[in-house]
Amino acid sequence: MREVVSRYANLVQKNGRYWACCPFHNEKTPSFHIDIEKQTYYCFGCGKGGGLINFIMDAERMEFPEAVEFLARMYNMEVPTTESEGEALLKKRILAMNTEAARFFRDMLSTDAGAQARDYIAHRRLSRQTVLRFGLGYAPDSWTALTDHLRKKGYNANEMVLGGLAAKGKNNGLYDIFRHRLMFPIIDGRGNVIAFGGRVLSGDGDGQKYRNSSNTPVYSKKVNLYAYNIAKREKVDRLILVEGYMDAVSLHQAGFSNTVASLGTALTPDQARLISKITDTVVVCYDADRAGQAATERAIGILRDASLKVRILRIPGAKDPDDYIKEFGADAFSALLDKASDSSDYRMQNLKQDKDLSEPEQKVEYLKQGCEFLSNLTSAVELDVYASKLANETGVTKEAILAEVAKLREKKAGAERASRRRTELDPGRLVQPPRDGGVRYSDPTRARTEEALISLVISHPELVEKMPELRREDFSSEQLGRLFFEVRERIKDGLDPTAGLEQSLGREEMSILGKINAALYPHENPRRELGDLLERMMSRRTGEGDTDPLLEIKQRKSKGYGG
Repeated sequence: MREVVSRYANLVQKNGRYWACCPFHNEKTPSFHIDIEKQTYYCFGCGKGGGLINFIMDAERMEFPEAVEFLARMYNMEVPTTESEGEALLKKRILAMNTEAARFFRDMLSTDAGAQARDYIAHRRLSRQTVLRFGLGYAPDSWTALTDHLRKKGYNANEMVLGGLAAKGKNNGLYDIFRHRLMFPIIDGRGNVIAFGGRVLSGDGDGQKYRNSSNTPVYSKKVNLYAYNIAKREKVDRLILVEGYMDAVSLHQAGFSNTVASLGTALTPDQARLISKITDTVVVCYDADRAGQAATERAIGILRDASLKVRILRIPGAKDPDDYIKEFGADAFSALLDKASDSSDYRMQNLKQDKDLSEPEQKVEYLKQGCEFLSNLTSAVELDVYASKLANETGVTKEAILAEVAKLREKKAGAERASRRRTELDPGRLVQPPRDGGVRYSDPTRARTEEALISLVISHPELVEKMPELRREDFSSEQLGRLFFEVRERIKDGLDPTAGLEQSLGREEMSILGKINAALYPHENPRRELGDLLERMMSRRTGEGDTDPLLEIKQRKSKGYGG
């Protein structure tokens, strides 16, 4: 557990426990904890918790089978499968179908019908080698060309729809999703064709210049990047991030094979983490229009949250990288990359943009915005540099600027301290995880008793054989009940109480398990504690026909477990 988690967070040992700032949400005070002995993790801030597989599911945004496969590859082990035979077969069929569709699009590009697509490729000055390298193709201007072809190859309507290549129309008729478009196959790191993007060639294209595959059993747009399969093989000190397919293809052709593009959506945290696996520096090279600037601003925060160094490329005299290279050449673009602005410099320039600093009101506005920005900088060196820059631009002393920054920081720190005190003083803190990661209990007091019981039997499994029989309705929380009975059955079978629970329990129960282990219940007198906990739980039983649980507890206490 520690080895894997340390790839995502800086673990620090304190009082025999390992802590870190949570890799799943932003925080300055470490609240993320791992239990080495029990192999679980829990964050007291966001409520995420569980075992090793759950951690990979959270960190890599994977489902259970993918996380198991990910860990198996990490340790060079044979990859197990937890999918049903039907699910595994469907994925295999969709991947094979995508490969067949890519061949179909490629073949269509060389036909008479593909003439307009070839003209567009020539207009963009793409070489034959580039077209082959990226598997570019053409989707015919037909409602059923692809679906007819795939039917002949043995694929059915359900597979085509689930794979995102076709849709059902009126009377359940099937029609092609991509029509009269230049096609860009999207390939994952293992060489599988997982999806497609298509650029319209004429007409309104259903109102969409680009059309992208929807999420399917083999593809999620938020966790993939276009051309990542090529860029990940390059040994580079930086990655270039562009907006679209054509920008990426053009830059690769010009020799910049360390280029990737997001897939039809704004950059996501998952894509930033994907980038961080192959580099620590990103040059954002989005279009210079207003939309591109807004996308750049969003990307800066996401990339920096992933601990990436971010530089911003402004492209003078051209609207995008492709146009610049066509006009000035690859060497000029390379020199431009070397001069890319630091993300802080870029943001300061944006704050200053369109402001007349000779006007007092606009100067004050710039100073307010600038000081607010500086108050968020964590590097003392960076703060000093940009405070000096702001002072030089406005004629206000650096000391005055730093004093204002200090006031803003103290205000934020005070708010954070107050928030932390409220959290620490909350008696239900361990029982009611805040934010979005934990389970909410209807009865926190009863839940604390039930959590303590689970903690006790995990720490002292020998006590299980001395316990009276509990029922699921004895638990106030359905999740706690499931967790207790699963742990109890494993103990009765002579197994480790918690090892492998991820295969039989859901995310909620595993998160609770991580929280219970992180709480470190003392269990100074296990036998006495067991008696007290059972008495509290079973005294709530009501209803006709129940035996007297208190009598049973008292009898068992006299036999020694209650102490």
